[in-house]
Amino acid sequence: MDKGVSKELENMIRSELSDLVNGGPGSIVFTHLNIDPLERDAIQYLVDIGAFENVGTGSFRLTAQGRAYWEQLQAPRWYWFRRNWFAASVAGATILAASVSAAANILNIVL
Repeated sequence: MDKGVSKELENMIRSELSDLVNGGPGSIVFTHLNIDPLERDAIQYLVDIGAFENVGTGSFRLTAQGRAYWEQLQAPRWYWFRRNWFAASVAGATILAASVSAAANILNIVL
């Protein structure tokens, strides 16, 4: 979540996104004239980042980018790893090789 977003707005964003992600295929969120300002701001934020698409007057649907954003919010480390698995593997192999080398050097000094 971006810095500067209030906790109340962040919770409403997660709630609106959750409603459509868990709503099943063809789910649409409808807005009305007397909508809560916080809910309106959350929907507008999601439209601005491309998570929701305006499909008509006051109707919004979840986009593929919105589903990816939901995954990023739910499990940020796993989301990062799936997109950077090669770099993480190289880093892990490097750490493992350095650890084995250090252990071998210590054993060489001790024995």
